[in-house]
Amino acid sequence: MKLYLPFAFILGMTAALGCGSDAPKGPEKLSTTPVDGVVTLNGKPAAEVSVSLHHSEGKVAPRGISDKDGKFSIATYGKDDGAPAGKYKVTAAKNMTKEISPGVLAPPPPGGFKSDIPTKYESVNTTDISVEIKAGEKNSLKIDLK
Repeated sequence: MKLYLPFAFILGMTAALGCGSDAPKGPEKLSTTPVDGVVTLNGKPAAEVSVSLHHSEGKVAPRGISDKDGKFSIATYGKDDGAPAGKYKVTAAKNMTKEISPGVLAPPPPGGFKSDIPTKYESVNTTDISVEIKAGEKNSLKIDLK
């Protein structure tokens, strides 16, 4: 018993030393400002479109999904919290997520899916849409995909 007590004490102290404040921290959480908007395809509301903002410094990747009227709200860290101020390139792609009932196996993927959205909007390297989010303002974006 006498051997176990010092061993337990040393083990406990070693574990406590590992709980110091010098542990690496997660990425800095930037302050956000409200961002919403409407996405259209050839002037008509575009439903179920994933709109992503790509920060010029690569710090964050806010995004949102349009409803049946093409309206969307951007989120970075939580629901509809907006995006940090800065310059962004905008990408857009048809949202392919589909909700299924609990306990039901996922259906096979659809064959030959074709999106109406031009492929140039799917990549940050080819999109020609840029926006600037301004701090302290309500930012409403109008994104027309052609």
